Order: sequence, then structure tokens, then C-alpha cells
Amino acid sequence: MNTELYEIDRSRIKVDQPLQWDVFTAQGKLLLHKGSIILGDSQLERLLEFGMYVNKTEVQRQLHEGARRSFDPFFEFDDLRGWLGRLHLALMKLVYAPEPGPAPNLLAEIDQVARRIDLAVCKAPDAALFQIMQMNTTQYAIAHHLQTAALCAMLARSMGWSDERVLNACRTALTMNIGMLDLQTRLASQAAPLTAEQRAVVDAHGARGRCLLQAFGVTDQDWLDAVASHHPERAPAGTPVSPLAQLVHHVDVYLAKVTPRAYRCAKNTQAAARELLQDARLDMQFSSALIKMVGIYPPGTYVKLVNGDSAVVVRRGASAHTPAVCSLQSGARQALGEPVARDTALPKFAVASLLSGTTVTVAFDRSKLFRLTAAVNPVPARPVQAESDRSAALS
Repeated sequence: MNTELYEIDRSRIKVDQPLQWDVFTAQGKLLLHKGSIILGDSQLERLLEFGMYVNKTEVQRQLHEGARRSFDPFFEFDDLRGWLGRLHLALMKLVYAPEPGPAPNLLAEIDQVARRIDLAVCKAPDAALFQIMQMNTTQYAIAHHLQTAALCAMLARSMGWSDERVLNACRTALTMNIGMLDLQTRLASQAAPLTAEQRAVVDAHGARGRCLLQAFGVTDQDWLDAVASHHPERAPAGTPVSPLAQLVHHVDVYLAKVTPRAYRCAKNTQAAARELLQDARLDMQFSSALIKMVGIYPPGTYVKLVNGDSAVVVRRGASAHTPAVCSLQSGARQALGEPVARDTALPKFAVASLLSGTTVTVAFDRSKLFRLTAAVNPVPARPVQAESDRSAALS
């Protein structure tokens, strides 16, 4: 058959409910018709052992139609993380193959993920920032690439970049570390200093990443150059560093500062912003634009209010000092029964200071926080860019 098949996992199959698509074997032989019902977990397990494949175009069409009907930014980011996890495994196989060669299907997936990330941050920029700051980084390489791509898309749009340049920023962020994928994961949990061997891999990963992308079939010179020089300090002397490489580099540096590692705690966002502005090696234009965009109190960070409450920032506010927040703990550090939206423009609920996320251990429903703050702080939406129906780009 001519259609492209896509292997689906357990999360997309519901026992005792009609199948949403025709299901095929890996060889393209029809296994189950759309509407068939899998009776019980044991039957599902047997089918998964053989492999269940669907028409990729059909799955994407349904996803896009669902996105047009109802967009859930939290589901979108969770789903993107799962997709990136599968993409990461595919990349690992190719990167460490004896002779990496053309990989058109993989490049097409990278492009699709980049477009979905861009669309997600345009539709719900505050929710995107919330997800970036709250993201669990146990699978560091996957989480960091998603965080970086999303923040790159936001920053590029805030700076007025074209659609294609924004997508190239996402593509670069998703592939910037393919020259050291295995080491990147290990370094996130390594407390000891880098060994000489590890340092050599880190120093060379930009150049190796460029070579790998070329072997996979990438011909876009801006993308290739940006991957090669996204760490300007490691680029060969005299190498020109493009604005694309600079943008990705500044986002990468910022996120590295606000993300915990085995050998240090995360820095708060104000300390990270201060260091960016004071670092003579960085470009003030990109540092200033990034800090202005995320704000003093980015969504997803924690703050202490004047009344003593511990709260989570949900949205950027009408001014830098008045974010929309929900209190989670009282001044006595007792969990509130339910999150309470606060108007930080009122003196008694003004933000007093930033808090470390480790001091607030209250679980919450992300969607509920956004509904609560919308009622108390009806701040005009902050689209990253007026949409020119870029949903069509995903079709």
C-alpha cells in the first residue's frame, strides 16, 4: 500500500471502545477495521506484541480537526513531550548507526513537531510559559529540547521574525544537541566535573550535529550553521554567528540557569535575568528581549505575597509587577483547600518576593488555575502574533 504507516502505542487505544482508524500490520495488511472493538486488555496486549499501525495522514487529520474544535494547551504540551520521546529514540538509533544516512521521514517529523510547538505558543503564550517553567526534567534531553523550542518560538515571534525563521529556530532547538544526545542525559545527573573525554565531546557537538544533519538530508544552511555555532564560545575563531544561532544560544543559557542540576539548585528567574544582562559575552539585544518577554515573574514560578501566602504565577499581568496568581498555601504554610486567585494590584496581595519551587508542594489542576485567574484578573490576551490561520500549516 502507498500510505505511510505509523505505529501507535497503548495510550491511543481504548479497550471496549470503537477504534478511530483502520489498523494494519507492519507489512500493510488490514488487521482491524475502523469501528472494531478490542475486548479486554489481554487482546490488546497480544495485538501490541505484533504491532499496530495506522494511516499517519488519517491520524494527523483527526488531530488537526480536534485542535480546531477545542485547543487544550496542557494536553498539547503533554502530547508533544510524548512525541519528542519517540523522536528522541529514533534519533538515537540514527545518530549512533555505523553510517548515518538520509532520513526523510525523521526530518518530516521534526518539521511537524516544530510547527505544532509554534502553533501552541501562539494560541496560548502564558500557558506555554507556565509549561516551560513547570516542566518535569527527569528525562532531561527531551524536556530541555521542548522547553528551548517553545521559548525560541515565543522569542522569535516577539522580535518580529518571519514564519520560516521562527520554524528554523524551533528546528535548531530540537536538534542542537544531536551531536551529544547520550552524554547530555548523563551530564544532567552528574555532580562531578566533566572528564577530558566528556569535554571533548561537548566542545565538538555543534560541528558533529551539523555533519549528522547533513547526512540526514538537511540542506537549509541557516539551520545547519545555527546548530554548528549555537555555542558561540566553542565555535572556531572567526566563525560568523548568525542571529538564529544567537537566539537559540540565549534561550539555552537562560533555561540552563533556571533548571536544577545534580550539582546545583535552579536559580530564580530574577537572578537568571540579572546574570544574562551582566554577561559581556551575550548580546544585549537578545538578553533584553528575552527578559522583557518572560517577565519578572514568569507564569509557572512561585511567589510570596505581602499577606504571607505562597502562590503560583499563572499569567503575566497588565504590568510587570502585577502578575495573575493563585494562592496555594497560607502564611502558616498550610495548604489551602482550593487555589485562590489573587489580584496582585491590591496592596495586601502584592508580590513580595520570588520563592523556590521546592518550598511549595501543593498539587493543582493547571486548567483550573487559568480559569480562576481569568475571572479575577481579566487581563487582555497577549498573543505572540496575530494568527494568519497558520493552523493550515499543520494540514
